[in-house]
Amino acid sequence: MILGVVVGAGTWVSAAVSEAAHSAAEAARSYGAAVRSCDMGWALDYMYPPIKRLYAEQFSGRSGKEADNARRIMGLTEETPEEMRKRTEAGMRALREHYVKMGKQMISSGLKIESFTVGEPYSEYELMPPGGVVNAVKRDREGRVRVDDLQGDGERSRLVVLPTVLVVSGPGKDGVPVRVERQSHIYAIRDEVVRGGTDHQGLTARSTKINKWYFVDGNTDINTLRTFFPGLPLNMRLPGGGERILR
Repeated sequence: MILGVVVGAGTWVSAAVSEAAHSAAEAARSYGAAVRSCDMGWALDYMYPPIKRLYAEQFSGRSGKEADNARRIMGLTEETPEEMRKRTEAGMRALREHYVKMGKQMISSGLKIESFTVGEPYSEYELMPPGGVVNAVKRDREGRVRVDDLQGDGERSRLVVLPTVLVVSGPGKDGVPVRVERQSHIYAIRDEVVRGGTDHQGLTARSTKINKWYFVDGNTDINTLRTFFPGLPLNMRLPGGGERILR
């Protein structure tokens, strides 16, 4: 499912989109409160959990010994479940400290976020995680693939591209105040159908809540998204972006 068109530089006009996509836009406006206040810890809480764990893993692997890191990544070192849990928790703490520090540095530098506006959904994709894609391909080769198979394999997620406009002010060269408008986008992601159900906290194996919207910054490498959703098309429709100085 791909929706949305661009009209002129930095302007978007959405075609009719699903109710799910509209709910993503509404949820993103709450996320915008964290952005406006430079509360990067809160923004981290809104991040899609599998990607947050990926970033935490990168932090937990920074031992300073490249050979040890390489051996761990290649699976050449043994790690007990308890050791893995402790390393993951340490990585999450380090990641949060990093984000909170970034927010404080933004404020101390005199940076002020005047506004963060979320536009209407620009494009929308229904997706299966890696396992679902593989299973569908196997059935297709055996000549038994059906629409119901593709959509009812027990796994389904949704990704919505939302245009954003950020207005920032702060001290420029020689202390002269500068206001900048940045047009970009964010990804809203939610898991809608999963196999295995949820735990006593209502969380799936991916640490997500069913039908809850999470967000990923538009600067995220698209290949990182494809790690979790290989079905994303190569020609994803993304809104135009850029910056301009405001008077």
